[in-house]
Amino acid sequence: MRKTIALVLALLFSAAPAYSSYDPSYLAEQKEAKKIERLGGLPASSETQQYMLGDWKSLREELENEGVTFSSTFTTDVLGNVSGGMKQGARFDSSTGWDVNFDLEKFVGMIGTQFHISGLWRAGQNLSKATIGNDLTCSTIFGNEQFRFYFLYLEKDLLDKRLNIRFGRIAAGDDFATSPLYGIYVSNAVDGVPISIPINMFFSVYATATWGARAKYNLNKDFYIFSGIYDGDAAVARNDMYGFDFSLRLKEGLAFAEEFAYAPEKGVGPTGLPGHYKAGIYYNGATCRDLYSDINGNSFAVTNLDKKKHIGNYNVYLIADQMIYREKGTIDQGLTPLICATIGPESINKFPFFLMGGLIYKGLIPGRNNDTTAVQMAYAKYSDKIKESQASVGSRAQQYEIALEFTHKINITKWMYMQPDIQYIIQPGGTGNIDDALVLGFQFGLTF
Repeated sequence: MRKTIALVLALLFSAAPAYSSYDPSYLAEQKEAKKIERLGGLPASSETQQYMLGDWKSLREELENEGVTFSSTFTTDVLGNVSGGMKQGARFDSSTGWDVNFDLEKFVGMIGTQFHISGLWRAGQNLSKATIGNDLTCSTIFGNEQFRFYFLYLEKDLLDKRLNIRFGRIAAGDDFATSPLYGIYVSNAVDGVPISIPINMFFSVYATATWGARAKYNLNKDFYIFSGIYDGDAAVARNDMYGFDFSLRLKEGLAFAEEFAYAPEKGVGPTGLPGHYKAGIYYNGATCRDLYSDINGNSFAVTNLDKKKHIGNYNVYLIADQMIYREKGTIDQGLTPLICATIGPESINKFPFFLMGGLIYKGLIPGRNNDTTAVQMAYAKYSDKIKESQASVGSRAQQYEIALEFTHKINITKWMYMQPDIQYIIQPGGTGNIDDALVLGFQFGLTF
């Protein structure tokens, strides 16, 4: 029965189309609010104010005019496993981030150039590890619980802004296999990117940056290409360096990413509904180990010999989001389905197939135009090679894990939100040895 339910859910969600292009960045929201204030001649108020600490008596705006922009955020998840899993319990985790951007064109006259630096501080515990035993972690902000340095990069526009390059301490997950819509969810099934990729191999995502460079070239107003190269050594993520491991160990492997995207400037269809369609590949050239074979091709679980080595691993991904209904007289209120899938070799990827589908509606409740309601289903299939290895020693095989989520983000002000969240984990850990789990809780966020 459980397999039947899983198959039906996967088919229903995989049949969904895809979501749209409203930009959640603090700078974009700030510019929009200021434009509204100028048009209406309105002073800043609690409804239009972008930051909890305000504009510092216009100092923030003055610094921005000089080319310096500050932002800081605080996010916390309070989640509890109320049924199933390994045991019942609740856990708290939090993430505080800071960002400083220097527009060097305004600052020192370097045309089309930006310099960015950022860091974070995280604390708390992992509900999934402590009480459930699932791989599709319930909290998207858990990981690297410490103070941690993050971004340090230069960004440059060239060729009349058709080409944008970024180099320094960056993360692949900020540009590849990502969507701003993923940040709406509390579950880590899509942690900025489909979580299968960073589980399968080292793929730098927040809160780990590595040396790298990436380029975005706009073929025209509708199509663009992303290319990136990164240090592929997973050791850079270790906590004892607090993000300050600036060494470059290229002998451990380079990582490459390539993405082709269709994002029509005027939207899709006669009404111009926003959408994005992406296809890409990520390759990490570091050494990885076989999930079944030892050095002689037999089960390492039986022989206890060293696992067979492979040079390099890769995942291919497809991502789509497309607004299908827009409320009359609005820009971004309406319904947007989204979907993503990743595929990789069975012998070296824990999750050789991953599928996520969801629906997002902005302004579903009348009078709450800026609130967002979302559902998602994430399906992660364990490698057949893992199953073979487990079967060789008589262990129960890991088959699949599914995470379901319903969430509703309530924007109390421009700088504060509360987000009730419900998650249901089917077959935690993939074996069926652990009961399905029901998780209740909320996320709370501030922008300082």
